[in-house]
This record gives sequence, structure tokens and C-alpha cells, in this order.
Amino acid sequence: MTSDERWAIYYRDHGICQACGRPVLACEFQLAHRIANTVAFRRKYGSEIIDHPLNVCVTHPGRCNDRMNIGNNPGACQKLLQQIEEHNHGSDQE
Repeated sequence: MTSDERWAIYYRDHGICQACGRPVLACEFQLAHRIANTVAFRRKYGSEIIDHPLNVCVTHPGRCNDRMNIGNNPGACQKLLQQIEEHNHGSDQE
């Protein structure tokens, strides 16, 4: 992920941790994959899902980052996959 992509996600999330809802300083934020960036999940979902901006969000380092993993929650994964599909479908029509 490029620096520009990281900053775009930070601004998209308004500098707010998506796990706890508190502001994150620009010098301290981390990006968390909602469906974890693992070999197993890349095999299951593909790189286009794992690397998609909607699969990544702003968090505080540490525990907040860990709380964002939805990989073992099939319902949450399905909902995210639908959001990504809708996002990509909308982008195709532009």
C-alpha cells in the first residue's frame, strides 16, 4: 500500500479509530485489515479483496488493531464482500 493510499484511508475515516471511536493522531495511526492479510485468507478471498480499501481501516496500534479482524465471522465477511462488490460495481459505471 502506498503512502497516498494510507493517507486516503486516514482521511476517509476522519482520523477516527474504527475499533474504539476515538481520534488517532496522524503520527500514530495504523491500518487494520478487517479480513486479515494472511496466506489462507488471500487464497480464500483473493488479493483484490484483501487489498481493497474497504477491507482496511484506521485504528490505534495494538489491541484496537486486533479487534478489527472479522475473518472468523462469516456473516461479517459476507457483508463486507457485498459492500466491496457494490463499490466496485459503482466504480465500473463511472
